[in-house]
Amino acid sequence: MTVFLISLIKVLYFFDPHCPDCDAVKENVLPQIEKLSYVEIIPLSVEKIENMKLLMEIEDEHRDYDNAIPVAVVGDKIFGNREEIEEGLIKYLMSLNPERSINVKTEIEKDTLKLENPVYALYFYSNGCLKCSKVDLYLKALEKEFPILHIKRMDVLEHAALLLSIEKRLGIDKDKYLVTPVVILDTLVFFQSDIHRLRDAIVKTSKEGGNLPFWQNYREEKVYGLLKGMKATGVFLAGLIDGINPCAFAVLIFLMAFLSMRGGRREILWGGIPFIIAVYITYLSIGMGLFSFFRGLEGVKNVGKAVYIMSGIFALVLGILSFRDAILYRNGRDMALQMPERFKKLVKGTIRKGFGKWAILFAGLLIGFLVTLFEFTCTGQVYFPVLAYLAKDPMVRMHVLKMLFIYNIGFIIPAIIVFSLALFGFGQREFNRFLIKRVVFIKALTGTLLLGIGTAVLIYSI
Repeated sequence: MTVFLISLIKVLYFFDPHCPDCDAVKENVLPQIEKLSYVEIIPLSVEKIENMKLLMEIEDEHRDYDNAIPVAVVGDKIFGNREEIEEGLIKYLMSLNPERSINVKTEIEKDTLKLENPVYALYFYSNGCLKCSKVDLYLKALEKEFPILHIKRMDVLEHAALLLSIEKRLGIDKDKYLVTPVVILDTLVFFQSDIHRLRDAIVKTSKEGGNLPFWQNYREEKVYGLLKGMKATGVFLAGLIDGINPCAFAVLIFLMAFLSMRGGRREILWGGIPFIIAVYITYLSIGMGLFSFFRGLEGVKNVGKAVYIMSGIFALVLGILSFRDAILYRNGRDMALQMPERFKKLVKGTIRKGFGKWAILFAGLLIGFLVTLFEFTCTGQVYFPVLAYLAKDPMVRMHVLKMLFIYNIGFIIPAIIVFSLALFGFGQREFNRFLIKRVVFIKALTGTLLLGIGTAVLIYSI
């Protein structure tokens, strides 16, 4: 006797024909699902209005909006992007009982609503943002449904000043400044989690007489460009101060010693350039990692706010201690904020071990990398608050990579100067005396910087 299994489990697969992630799922995942005789795949292109509206309705029912195309729906379970589909969909289907029927809503009620009065909305997006792509598809579906709808699309990187001006005027929470995707309709703001309410707002606006291109009443904050430039300069100066603060003295002196051991100019070039490159890349990588940590805290609002406040207080305390160190050093006493002696010995040992075991080029890279890691235990007192400020300030966090590049250029300038001095015969003793004479001034400068950063972080956090 032959038994025919009827598909009892339906999978709604929402896709975009022009989506690379959708192609990958179609090629790698769907063929495996098709082998499960009790599963039926229902492909739904989101280019069709009814399919996009169905997806939005399902998300609204489950209060699950944080998805990107492609999306797979099985009963009350939503797999909201390529990664979730590849990692979890097949396992989930195989864990289900083949004899238990799981049906899903496959169509929505036809709505023949016609609107007459024009509605204008403003949409800000970011290039390469998958969630923005999904929202854009939904907006296109709404435009097809309502010919009276006119949506102005703007790249947030090019029009950040306008969006910031609107959000400030409308009283949007600071944590959501410049977040994309976002749609604005008069005084209503729709982020991705609110986008399901947009259609009703469009209908209501049209029935009440429509609206005009309201964004023309807003002016881009001309001060934005000036502030961005000023902040880039400030970030550069912070990096420069970080590079010459007494915590970095040990590294600069060790660099001078390392280069002095090389002998001729050719050897100094081969050893010094890789050392500086390694310092730059390592410190930049540390900064990117810490920035990602701070930005990740945005999703946990109370925890994130507490960490930001603690970072601001931390910077203020370090600023006060820096002034205290300046006074202590001037009176001939030891400073509190400096690289621990244990790490200084480790760095010295690293330099000595590195020399002679590897070729000069690779020795410079390795030593630069290790020395920067050891140094961060001390220089982090400046870097950490600066990164907290960059993560919190909407003016600069969109250009964070650029800001980190600028900061680290400032940070390695002292090392470049040391390298140049060594190249032209300036000795370690002379350089050491030069630094020691300026400890009090640099400590006071570092203290001023930390007090300013700490104050800025607290202002943005409270």
